[in-house]
Amino acid sequence: MDATSRFSQIAKEADIKFTPLDFWVIASNRSPRFVAAIQMSHHCFIHYNVDDDHTSRISLESFHDALLDGGASSSMTIHLLQNINQNQMMLRFESSSHVPQVRHELTLTPSQEEDLGEVDYAKCFSIDSRELRRVITELPIFHEDSICVTATSSQVKFSIASEAIILTKEGGECSIVGYKEEDETEIRINLNPMLFFLNFTHDAISLWFYKTTTSHGAMTVPAYGLYAQYVILFPNN
Repeated sequence: MDATSRFSQIAKEADIKFTPLDFWVIASNRSPRFVAAIQMSHHCFIHYNVDDDHTSRISLESFHDALLDGGASSSMTIHLLQNINQNQMMLRFESSSHVPQVRHELTLTPSQEEDLGEVDYAKCFSIDSRELRRVITELPIFHEDSICVTATSSQVKFSIASEAIILTKEGGECSIVGYKEEDETEIRINLNPMLFFLNFTHDAISLWFYKTTTSHGAMTVPAYGLYAQYVILFPNN
């Protein structure tokens, strides 16, 4: 429910994606353009049975309202109903008490998911959440501005215009994984709306940055323990 409320700040609809291993909710911000998702491993669920990949579009408001309505229930079951004329997702909420069962049937439409590649975990770096708050509040970021993030084996630099914030591995300000001495990686990220990204800095102690297999920038934020994370993708164009 927290994710649907958060994504409602940037979009009215989202894609829901079921795979044999993960459940995703994926929303896109139009300007500046980025894709925000919550990825939940099948380990987050008591029972999870998905044979094939399935992606559909859903109203975030309807999804959020349904989750809110069933928030007091002890369990939720998700079923995909595929009919000739209309596909639906049924949410069934149950409680251990004698409270009547709550059901919601949500209309699904064709997906509008973008293929931005997979996150490449071979090279990555992490920074403390406080450092990202510093980047957001201290660099002169305007609505459409992108921040250039350059990583080497020893430091990470966030720069825009003539200003920069440099975090060093030696100073304990960042962790850098998979970089050889001569390696250098550059990605571009957008941190507007600022409140949307500031909220992530209160969710976890550190945040991780990557490139995708199609060379876009990516940021991940741990959520709900070990088996879920937010994934933010920053297209290059």
